[in-house]
Amino acid sequence: MPSNQEALESISDQVEKANLVIAIQIQNGVGRTVMDIETLIATLRASGATDDAIREVLLNDLENGGRIFGGLKNHFKTTAEFGIGRMSTYGSKYEYDQKGVQQFKWQSVGTNICSDCLIRHGRLASWDEWEFAGLPQSGFSVCGLHCNCDLVPTDQWVKDPMKVPIETGNETQTRG
Repeated sequence: MPSNQEALESISDQVEKANLVIAIQIQNGVGRTVMDIETLIATLRASGATDDAIREVLLNDLENGGRIFGGLKNHFKTTAEFGIGRMSTYGSKYEYDQKGVQQFKWQSVGTNICSDCLIRHGRLASWDEWEFAGLPQSGFSVCGLHCNCDLVPTDQWVKDPMKVPIETGNETQTRG
């Protein structure tokens, strides 16, 4: 079981990696939007549209969440969900480390499960093994940043909720 300091350093490293992915995703979304706008303007100009007509098309897309600006909004939403998911994963990892959890089961949810996640559903492995293979919601799979899977701890303290330690002030008790 890693020390608190080791666990915090590991989480810090993971957060830095997630921040890099988030920055790249935002840059990618903005770059794609700029290219879409430039392409639309060039296409409209080639078809004889005036600057006022082009401005009207772009404002309409912005106000109504059209293909260009709606796509950017969806991209930002997906990126934000990824960031929240990653932070949740790192917080869980820290807690699992503190409790000494060693084994995790891949849990897929919903009806639209990608082929990468489907073959992992129900399999057991350590956190490090899952991290090497690709964690849920990490972008490794066909479902990419849209993954809804999770790693569920399978150690004894989870199997018997009455034995889960609860901290109450300066004491640690068990339920029951």
